[in-house]
Amino acid sequence: LEEAVAHGENVNIHQAVIAGEKAGLSFKLLMQVRNKVIDAYQEIMRMQV
Repeated sequence: LEEAVAHGENVNIHQAVIAGEKAGLSFKLLMQVRNKVIDAYQEIMRMQV
């Protein structure tokens, strides 16, 4: 899809919107996982040894 857009080809707008939404959801998931990892790390650092 990106290559078609880059080459100036006609692209189905529905496919483009769906691809954008998928990318957005993937990014949100990545950020949630990152936040959980950071929270876990901070909790471990607060523990008494």
